[in-house]
Amino acid sequence: MGSDNVFQENQEYLIKAKELVVAIDDMQDNLDQARSAQKKTSRSISQEEKGLADEISSTLKNRKNEIEDGYDEQLSANGAKIRQLQSKKDKKKSERMGNRIESETASLNESNRQLKLQSKELFKQNHVSGFCNTGFFYCMFAPSGAGEIFRLLLLILLFCGGIPALVSAVLSYTVFKTGVHTLAYIVISMAIIIFEFIIYFIVFNATKVKHLDVVKEGRALRNKIKANNRQINVIRNSITRDKDESVYNLGKYDEKLSELEAEREEISNRKLEAIKVFENDTKQVITDEITGRRQPKIDSLKEELKALEEKINSMESSLADMQSHLTDSYVTFLGRDLCTEEKLTDLIAIMEEGTASTVSGAIEVYKGES
Repeated sequence: MGSDNVFQENQEYLIKAKELVVAIDDMQDNLDQARSAQKKTSRSISQEEKGLADEISSTLKNRKNEIEDGYDEQLSANGAKIRQLQSKKDKKKSERMGNRIESETASLNESNRQLKLQSKELFKQNHVSGFCNTGFFYCMFAPSGAGEIFRLLLLILLFCGGIPALVSAVLSYTVFKTGVHTLAYIVISMAIIIFEFIIYFIVFNATKVKHLDVVKEGRALRNKIKANNRQINVIRNSITRDKDESVYNLGKYDEKLSELEAEREEISNRKLEAIKVFENDTKQVITDEITGRRQPKIDSLKEELKALEEKINSMESSLADMQSHLTDSYVTFLGRDLCTEEKLTDLIAIMEEGTASTVSGAIEVYKGES
C-alpha cells in the first residue's frame, strides 16, 4: 500500500488505527497488572518459604529445649539430694571424728588438767602471786621455746617503740601543739624506755629472783603441758588426715550416695538417648508435619506464579506483534505523534463532520486547528 493511497483512505483507516492503539494500551495495562501480580506472588512465596523454615527451626529448638529442660530438672533435683546427703555425711563424720579425737586424747587432756591444778596449788602453797603463773609472766621473765621468745620480741618492740611513739603523738597534739624541737621527743622517749626497764627489773627481782625455785618448777609443769599439747596436735592431725572412713560407720550414707550417683548416671543416659531419638526420628516427623501443613499453599502460589509467567510471556508476544503492526501500518504513514487515542479520535471526528473526506485532508484540518 503506497503512502498516497493511505492518505486517500477514509475514516475507516483511522478507526482501525484507533482500535489498535486502544488495544495496545489495554494490553499494556493488563501486562502491568500481571507483572504486579507476579511480583506480589513471588514475595508471597518467599514469605511463606521463610515462614516454613522459621516455624521448623523454632519448633525444633523449642522441642529440644523442652526435652533437655525436663531432664535437667531431674538432674538438678538429684544434685540437690546428693549435696544435702553429702552435707549430712560430712557433719556426722566431723561429729564422730571429734568424738574420736576427744577419746584418743582424753588421757593427755586429763594429764593437762592435773598439771594445771598442780601448778595452781604450787603457787598457792608457796604464797606466790597468781600473776607469776600466767603465760604473760613466763613470756616476759622466763621465756622458753621459739614461740615465747618471738612473743617477747614483739612485746619489747611494743614497749620500747610503740608506747614512746604513742606518747609523743599525744604530746604533739596537746602540750607541744605549738611546736618543739625533735630532741625533746627523743629525750621523752628515752625516759619512757628507762622507766619501763626500771619497772621491769623491779618486777623481775620481786618475782622471779625471789621465788626462783617455784618459777622453775612452774616452768617444768608448763613444759609438760606444752609437750602434751604437741602430742594432742599430732593425734588430731593424724586423725584429720586419715582417709579411712570405715571407723566412723558412715556406710548408710555411702550406700544412699551410690544410689543417687547411679540415678544421676541413668538420668544422663536417658537424656542422651532422648536427644538421639529426637535428632534421628522426631526431628524429621516434626519437619514433615509442618511442611505437609504449609507446603500446599507454597505449591499453589508457585503454580499461580507459573501461570502468570506464561500469561506474561504470551501478552508480551502479543503486544510486540500489535506494536509491530501499529508501526508498519500506521506510525510509518501517520507519524508517532498522531498515533494516540486522543488525536486519532479528533481526526475521526473531523471526517465524521464532513470537514475532510480523506485522511490527508483530516490531518491538514487538525494541524490548521492546532
